[in-house]
Parts: sequence; structure tokens; C-alpha cells
Amino acid sequence: MTISVPDDVAEQLDALPARQVSAYVTEALRRRRKSDDMRVALRAAGHGEYPYDPEGAVRRLASRQVTPEMREAAIARVAELLERPVDDVRAGFDRPSAA
Repeated sequence: MTISVPDDVAEQLDALPARQVSAYVTEALRRRRKSDDMRVALRAAGHGEYPYDPEGAVRRLASRQVTPEMREAAIARVAELLERPVDDVRAGFDRPSAA
């Protein structure tokens, strides 16, 4: 398989040992697929595409734009996609941001 990439990406790949390029690209594509799947799951659970805004998220939750049931469904799906325990993912969502 042959692909074309921008120069900056090619430079990053050139910096890798030749035998690691395929593994690197494979991992990157798998991560992207999981990220895309998470976005779909979050949208299906009622989460809109919002800029990083913890205070706005609290307001949206308080106004019930995202029901507790939808939130739990999203957390469960994210946990599944990340292959992590639901409680760990929920704790990450509940942790105050450092921003």
C-alpha cells in the first residue's frame, strides 16, 4: 500500500525506525477510529459538539439538555470504547478541570 502525506507528517514518519512505521500508523488509525466512534456515541447519547467549556457543561446538565440517563449511556459507551471500567470513566468526567 502506498499513501501520500503532507511534508510535516512525512518528517515525523522519517524520524521513526523503518520497522516501526507500520505499527505507528496502525496505532494512529486505531486511535482515530476509537475517537470517531466515541464522538458518534456521545452524539447519540445527546451530547452536542461543544468547545471546551466546563462551566457551560454544568449549565447544560443543570438545564437537563443532557438527561442523567443519556449521560450514563454516554459514559458506558466511552468506557466500552476505551476498554476501561465504567466507574473510572465516570470519575474522570466528574473530576473538576484544572483549567
